[in-house]
Amino acid sequence: HDIDILSLVQDADGNHIGYPRLLTLKLWSVSNSINLKRPVFQGTAPFPILRQLRVFLECPFDDDTFFRGNSATLEWLDMQLDSLNAPMLRKYKVFAPGSHPRLQRVKLWYNDDFGSELLASPTETIQFMYCIGSGAAVREHVQIGHLRNYVPMSLSLGNYECIQVLSLLGLRSDLWSVIALIKSLPLLSDLHTSMPSLGPMPDGVTPDTLPELIISNYAPMGRRFRCWHLNNGSIDNHTELITCVLLLALACPNFDYAAPPVSQRELFMKRMDKDIGSNRFKPYAPRLCRLLFHGWDGKKDSAE
Repeated sequence: HDIDILSLVQDADGNHIGYPRLLTLKLWSVSNSINLKRPVFQGTAPFPILRQLRVFLECPFDDDTFFRGNSATLEWLDMQLDSLNAPMLRKYKVFAPGSHPRLQRVKLWYNDDFGSELLASPTETIQFMYCIGSGAAVREHVQIGHLRNYVPMSLSLGNYECIQVLSLLGLRSDLWSVIALIKSLPLLSDLHTSMPSLGPMPDGVTPDTLPELIISNYAPMGRRFRCWHLNNGSIDNHTELITCVLLLALACPNFDYAAPPVSQRELFMKRMDKDIGSNRFKPYAPRLCRLLFHGWDGKKDSAE
């Protein structure tokens, strides 16, 4: 069925409707058969002091209606990714350099359940991220969720080098892409990804010499990095997971908390304890044992 989203900001007589005190706007769909007309609104700023914008459906306007007049107040942006968003933001220069000084939390995601033909491609996703990053020095949390395809694991362009928490839910990753990501984000403390693979081995390197390579080429890095949340997988199907965690701990001096899903923690801990005692990691056991004793109080499990 059709929805006239224009009625949110304009009545039947064409009079403009404003929300001068509204701080949070949430829009969502309860059906996968909604047909949005994507109108253009000719009025001024209907949401002038908006702090949170959370749109759980395709961006319903074909212009910058939601963003008008609130660039100085917007703190939280939560939107579905579709292929028309990035061109719209560029056309209306929504995120001009320095335009959103208070934006601290960005969440972008796909909704495959609705079968949209407008879902953004990986390239459009990156364009969208860079578009936002040009106008906001996001410092708190960036989350990209329910990714359908590979997205490059580097957000150092724009202003994302200041973020502290990054969630890349559903993203395939390996140890080397995670290392590159942490190097590009010097203030990063918390990372949420799917369970990684080890990835391609560098030329001339064997599994037994990997710890030495990591220490000589990368340590110390990511001095603020502490927590790696590991989602979307089974430890039994990710045989290289523990190796990735231990190698990253050799590179990052303050990394002391690796969290798989709660149901797999006991198995994870047993296997990590065993691997720390193996020949290739035993020389580094004193610095790796911190992963066995720190952070297991459940206080850092929330990814939102």
